[in-house]
Amino acid sequence: MSDEFLSDEETDHLDPNIRAELRKSKERARLAEQALAEAQELRRELAFTKAGIPETGTGALLRKAYDGDTDPEAIREAAAEYGVIIGTEQPAANPLAQELNQHRAIAGATGTNVSGPTSQDSFMAGVQQAGTREETLAAIRANGPESGVYVVGYE
Repeated sequence: MSDEFLSDEETDHLDPNIRAELRKSKERARLAEQALAEAQELRRELAFTKAGIPETGTGALLRKAYDGDTDPEAIREAAAEYGVIIGTEQPAANPLAQELNQHRAIAGATGTNVSGPTSQDSFMAGVQQAGTREETLAAIRANGPESGVYVVGYE
């Protein structure tokens, strides 16, 4: 909205109520422009998310630098052109699962790897899936002794 027609010099002769309404109108126009810019940014981010562009690494760079069509397919094409790998962002893993994977990798490297889940795997899965204290204790009773974990003093 242009302010060239609404300068204070030209509106001094207007009723104070009209001047107040003009100020409110200017403020509403500013807020509307701000809301429109935010909506456009959210649409853009949604398009990148739908296209599967990661929010970290080269995906973040593409999100900042890309200024083309916001169609997810067009974004995927640009990502392929710039070598951005789509859909490889891994969710943050559970620390216990990371440690278990490290142990598996070590066991595999030393030739002591066994196929299939071990008793410790079953124990950890039962404890992780437990939602209540009772379920946790039941998981420990079922698979804990084979893993060296016992329920003592909680009964």
